[in-house]
Amino acid sequence: FGDIPAFICLWINFLLICPVGIAASALIFSLYILKPVFPDCDIPEEGLALIAACIFCLLIAVNCHDVKWAAKVQVVITASKLIALAIIIIIGMYYIIGKGETENFQNAFEGSDYRAGAIAISFYSGFWAYSGWSYLNFLVGELVEPNKNLPRAIMISMTLVIVTYLIANVAYLGVLSPGEMLQSPAVAVTFGERTMGIMAWLMPVLIALSVTGTMNGTALSMSRLFFVGAQNKQFPTFMSMIDMKRMTPSPSLLVILLLTMLYVSSKDIFFLIEMEGFGFASVLTMVFAGQVYLRYKEPSIPRPIRVHIALPISLFLISLGIVILTFYQKPKESFMALGLVAIGLFLYFIGTWKQKPKEITDKINSFNILIQKLLIVIPPDNADEVDWE
Repeated sequence: FGDIPAFICLWINFLLICPVGIAASALIFSLYILKPVFPDCDIPEEGLALIAACIFCLLIAVNCHDVKWAAKVQVVITASKLIALAIIIIIGMYYIIGKGETENFQNAFEGSDYRAGAIAISFYSGFWAYSGWSYLNFLVGELVEPNKNLPRAIMISMTLVIVTYLIANVAYLGVLSPGEMLQSPAVAVTFGERTMGIMAWLMPVLIALSVTGTMNGTALSMSRLFFVGAQNKQFPTFMSMIDMKRMTPSPSLLVILLLTMLYVSSKDIFFLIEMEGFGFASVLTMVFAGQVYLRYKEPSIPRPIRVHIALPISLFLISLGIVILTFYQKPKESFMALGLVAIGLFLYFIGTWKQKPKEITDKINSFNILIQKLLIVIPPDNADEVDWE
């Protein structure tokens, strides 16, 4: 559809999906760390935001220093996530099968809201839980045989995640009622307190580490997306630069850090999840529309990874329906997101204005030089040949 829709997708990722998602994850990390300290009272909002800011600053420092360190951190975090889920599933199944605790499954969906708008909003929690598949696309340049391994990675990982999460939720119901799950700000903490005795402290630690993995993976992948966007003149030039010694996209990472700190200050986790979900659904709508358009406009383009046309058409209609229903259900948040997109378009036209006054051009160049000196970064000779490892 041209450069402008491409920029809108990139801008939504930049302003809504990436920093908003990381901010929500950072606040969830703080919630799980601090809830055992404040078991019977509300957690101070300032403490919640401070811990969230500290953990993400640490992750950005790791990513700026060495990509290999970031990858090793991700492996450790993934292991903690699997351990936490295994503990929940084993304990929950013991209560269900061993002790016959099945009363929570009776009328489990009683009181559910089946209105179309509520269902659309509920999709955002699903996007939050399962959106990891989309980040694989940003790292495709670092995959071996991506034409084969990318579809395999998505199918295998999504199947494992869906099955594991469903079983974990069934296990929760072996111990907690649906009402208790809704009332608890940290379900895993409540689960651990009910079942793990003196080892209850282990659950919030494992869950917090798991959430850290989400933040780390998002920063790792999205910084590459913004780096490429800057290489294609969609973002400021300094974001296309890399650290001269460590070969990491530190300017992009630091911009993500600044935006995340702004969103962390809101302290409203569910508002952030809904904003991130709206942005994600909007991007999916445009991406699937583009796939359908290109299939008919350019049918002879080589497509190493090809799916039946019915799939993108169906996903486009579903994503479009979710976006439309969100405007009905959450007009304030939706129009706020539209306002942010409008700001992005304004900045895009300024950035692509070819006949800029010399004073503006000189200031932009001076700013880029200042960033180079402060961060010791340089533009790569060939962005396609940058070895992130």
